[in-house]
Amino acid sequence: MVAAWLALLALRLPNHRIPIINVDEADFVVEANVLLEGGRPYVDFVEKKPPLIYVLYAGGMALVGRYQLPAMRVLLIPWILLTALFVSLIARRIYGERQGLLALPLYAIAVSVGPPLDMHAVNAESLFLLPLVAGTWLALGDRPLRWLAAGVLLACAALVKQQAGMQLPIVAAFLILHLRGRARWQAPALLCGGFLVTCLAAVAVLVAIGSWGEFLYWTVAVNRYYIGNGNSFGDGLRLMVRALVELVPASPGFWLFGAVGLALAIRRVSQAASALTLIWFGGSCLPLSLGGRFFPHYFLQLFPPLVILASMAAVELWDRASRFRRPRIGVALAAVGGLVVWPAVGWTRDGMDVERVSIPHAVPDARRLAAYIQRETSPDARILVWGYGSAIYYLSERRPATRFPYVTYLVGAVEGTPSWWNPFVRSAPLEIPRAWDLLFEDLARHPPELVIDTAKARYFAFWKFPPSRYPRLQRYLDQGYERTEVAGFPVWRRRP
Repeated sequence: MVAAWLALLALRLPNHRIPIINVDEADFVVEANVLLEGGRPYVDFVEKKPPLIYVLYAGGMALVGRYQLPAMRVLLIPWILLTALFVSLIARRIYGERQGLLALPLYAIAVSVGPPLDMHAVNAESLFLLPLVAGTWLALGDRPLRWLAAGVLLACAALVKQQAGMQLPIVAAFLILHLRGRARWQAPALLCGGFLVTCLAAVAVLVAIGSWGEFLYWTVAVNRYYIGNGNSFGDGLRLMVRALVELVPASPGFWLFGAVGLALAIRRVSQAASALTLIWFGGSCLPLSLGGRFFPHYFLQLFPPLVILASMAAVELWDRASRFRRPRIGVALAAVGGLVVWPAVGWTRDGMDVERVSIPHAVPDARRLAAYIQRETSPDARILVWGYGSAIYYLSERRPATRFPYVTYLVGAVEGTPSWWNPFVRSAPLEIPRAWDLLFEDLARHPPELVIDTAKARYFAFWKFPPSRYPRLQRYLDQGYERTEVAGFPVWRRRP
């Protein structure tokens, strides 16, 4: 436990001061702020993820402050430590004491080394993995109450991000295959029962606050649109390779021993421990591949089973070398130094470069623009950022004039696909017309003090979508606003 704690502090604290590591963080802050001000999810702000991610962010912000992402990342450290503890408990239960002891620091290091954009941000994967692995550990018990509680925790993970829901069939399949007698059906029934009751409780809350209909639209219908308009097989394959090229050199020891453990588990597929890790690893590959985007942080869902497999492989190789007592110590120390410590030091040093890690979210021009917004508007003013604007809302500490923290739905810029940045891919067919009507409803209710155009500044590669391309928007600006320019961004100020 101490080694894992020290590893987390050493690897994560050096870049905690960076204002925004991943734009997802800014999305969640902007959306959770609306919750803290009494707004309703999916009505007063729009997102395609389930509601618990915003509740968790709102809870963290209530502790550390509204615009304090560095402090939120400090809160993430004990969260990851608890996740590592449950991964260790699973490894200990299915493989043994030594495997469990090794899995604890290995998980802490593996999830903390690599591209800071993906590994250090307070993203949905880092948050849902705690209830996911805790629920999986409970499900390995032999008491009905544990199976029921496991279902509750797995539902909590799925209410952070839909992809975590895959753990329910993974765990249920393992229980059906490896339990005997009445428990073979009682355990998955109670597991699914706990999952269902928790989801129904969330539905009841959404119905009570009047968000249920919009929840279905944005998290079901729009997610079908998001996945259905993902990358082609070829593009997705290239993105997967690119992600692995980033991730594997960052922690080669973890991936090498994980691959060895995977091979060993395949050879022993009839054993319960091997079956669990194989079903878990294979099942987790499905949600991370949906839409063919393969952002590196999607791979975090694979890390718990891979850590368990790597720990098993390391202990087995150590035991097989028992005849070579002195050489194996030297080889082990060299492996730890060359395959774990050295890459971790390199990535940590690179992650301390504030300007480098701030690209593209908090580049100097964006910070200058945010300072201008703070000077020229009151703290309770609303603004509209035309583009992927959540980072600018965060940096300027101003609330959006619309429910959309970013306007990709309006222009057909599907995240992580060529529709966003490729001039030869038409985006217009991917526009959601209803989003335009909602935007102008919001602007009529909350006229923005300023409108910032990010297209001309090419901020977040939004250059394809200038306001002039949309007559309704351009007419709105021409009728009520005066144009100036700040740090390369056209800024429209509302006329008195």
